[in-house]
Amino acid sequence: MMEVEEISIDVIKPSSPTPSHLKTHQFSLIDQYIPHTHLSVPLFYSSPTNTDTNTNTNTNPQHILTHLKTSLSKTLTLFYPLAGRLNNPHHHHILCNDEGVEFVHARVRNCTLSQALAPPDHRLNQLFPKQHTTGDQLLGIQLTFFECGGFAIGVYFSHKIFDARSLCTFVLSWASIAKIGESVMHPRFDSASIFPPIDQSESSFFEFEATERVMFKVFRFEGSKIELLKAKAKGSGDERPPSRVMAATALLWTVLAAMDRGPNPRPCRLGMGVSLRGRLRTDSTDPEVPIFYEHTIGNAVLLPFTPPMAPSRDLTDLPSLVKVLDDVVRKIEESDLVGRRDGRVVSKMMESYIKILVRDYVSSDEGESGLYEIVSWLRFPFYEADFGWGKPVWFGYLIGDLKNIITLLETKCGKGIDVWVWMTEEDMARFESMPELLEFATPLHNALDH
Repeated sequence: MMEVEEISIDVIKPSSPTPSHLKTHQFSLIDQYIPHTHLSVPLFYSSPTNTDTNTNTNTNPQHILTHLKTSLSKTLTLFYPLAGRLNNPHHHHILCNDEGVEFVHARVRNCTLSQALAPPDHRLNQLFPKQHTTGDQLLGIQLTFFECGGFAIGVYFSHKIFDARSLCTFVLSWASIAKIGESVMHPRFDSASIFPPIDQSESSFFEFEATERVMFKVFRFEGSKIELLKAKAKGSGDERPPSRVMAATALLWTVLAAMDRGPNPRPCRLGMGVSLRGRLRTDSTDPEVPIFYEHTIGNAVLLPFTPPMAPSRDLTDLPSLVKVLDDVVRKIEESDLVGRRDGRVVSKMMESYIKILVRDYVSSDEGESGLYEIVSWLRFPFYEADFGWGKPVWFGYLIGDLKNIITLLETKCGKGIDVWVWMTEEDMARFESMPELLEFATPLHNALDH
């Protein structure tokens, strides 16, 4: 059993006050539609040692704690909205008032890092300052030491301000400041200039509410299995094999449809996260055309839905599923929403998503089709987050009690995929027994097995 004991709780404020002209941070139109749901990312580090690659030679836990607090304070000067407070989840902005971020120092009794991750399960929820980061707060941090000397940095954040890329920018900036004294990345807070917020009633927004007991498990696709899957998902022509994301998503689509309703698969549709960062028409040459940059902070992801389909369980439909997924992404690319700054289209898309979510997610038992959200975090360099004592040995992503959500994360070697799956207990029992899944993936029994 993993017992976490809180040792101290501090409020970390920016090292320099936020200038008066930056006291308000506007949400973009997309941010407005995103619920103020707190999500969690734990980064796990083995016991630090004095090596040539570690710039911080002092490995005493108290030094690590103090150094992370100091570097976080400097980082919050760059990411000033995080130390502010949400004006209202349905309003347009954050009050950047430097109230600070909760920082919890904790330790685990009777459990090593390896034991805590064998397998990763609901115990990981103890690694975040949930009870201290509530209401209008946007960020909380918890540093937890294990008996073996390893530690976890738990980042607890509001989806209202961060998507995965934004979060990665924050984590890598903090790590850079901790390790070398300055950030190698510079965040941008200009997403509202691309899609300005609009006036809308609270009824226009969607908030998830958990009504069932939800659990998560992690399944690993090794790199060799991914290559086999890509070959199976490739069409018969001369086209290139699909990407890791497309091949894995096509397989998961097949499994999700087959597990729903006995011998006759129930039509199943996917909500597929598509990033708007860097997406402009290739013929756009206007230097004034706005763009979601890599380090633009905020939500720059849309969630287009596939049509409902019931793929064949013998996997012969994988190439056609890949084509459908490619078409979904291509439509977003060709729409040039960012270049045209067409907030009306984005608003209509978001409203359409909400209608489908309410019909098929909230009332999935009576809905027309099964509905699942699949999002890729591949190629986000969380494994580069070296605070001075080495790179993470593993990282994860926790979403609370939301169901029917699947997230694809990198394995440490960069070739495989760790698939995080949230479902009801009943659905999980069916999912993890599907032979089509187990042909390519295995349940992750110890996250540190690479």
